[in-house]
Amino acid sequence: MKDWREQELMNQLRIKGKLELSEAVELLQVSESTVRRLFARLEEEGKIIRVYGGVQLSAKHPAEYSFERVAQQHIEEKRAIAAAAVELLRDGDAIFCDSGTTVLCFCMEIVRRMREKPLKIQVFTNSLAILEVLSPYLPVVMLGGEYRPHRKDFCGYLGEIALSRMHMNKCFLGTDGYDGKNYFTTTDFDTARLAEIAVSNSDMTVILCDSSKFKDCEPIGYASFADVDVVVTDSGLGSDVKRRLEMAQIRVGLADMEKWKRENA
Repeated sequence: MKDWREQELMNQLRIKGKLELSEAVELLQVSESTVRRLFARLEEEGKIIRVYGGVQLSAKHPAEYSFERVAQQHIEEKRAIAAAAVELLRDGDAIFCDSGTTVLCFCMEIVRRMREKPLKIQVFTNSLAILEVLSPYLPVVMLGGEYRPHRKDFCGYLGEIALSRMHMNKCFLGTDGYDGKNYFTTTDFDTARLAEIAVSNSDMTVILCDSSKFKDCEPIGYASFADVDVVVTDSGLGSDVKRRLEMAQIRVGLADMEKWKRENA
């Protein structure tokens, strides 16, 4: 039977990618010497690599998606994208918001705008984080299913059935990458399936992502270029990618980073 300490340590590494010695001691509630012995054994088994001050996963055990980690990346770009994307909303809209971190920033911007001017919209989501942000201000319908702590969302059959019975004016989706030819891409089938249903049941599909996502291609395509109406990203988008998207009849909105920084200084 696997040592519970090993299991707990590996689970945290899959989320965070790296752990300091002090973090492991606090996590496992054991002495430094015990943690060092565990580190040594796992390194010998090829599961981790010891680095200055702690350990990280070996290449054979890459870090899994972590909502917390991804949320801290490209924060200014995400917030600028959110400010631009809110302009697409209209009173009376029914929208779906997926559980991406850029979409969460978009929902935070909705709340900020509502403090200035009320907006009457209905929101459907599978994201627990978005529910917590929006529910004090707007009607939110939460899709059910199996909870995924690393994504802070729900997925699976129950959510898919519920979403398949709904119609939205717009859906706002994040992405983990794109293949440069046909599809926006993601890392898992559950996320892809829910996004496909949202696209099918929405009048307009909007992809919100920072420009770094156009340098990656994940294994699962979920939204074809033909099904996407608008992409809102930042000014770091390459001209060749912008041209490719526009040739596919996708409207590209570029957030004005300098203007956003001035207004939020």
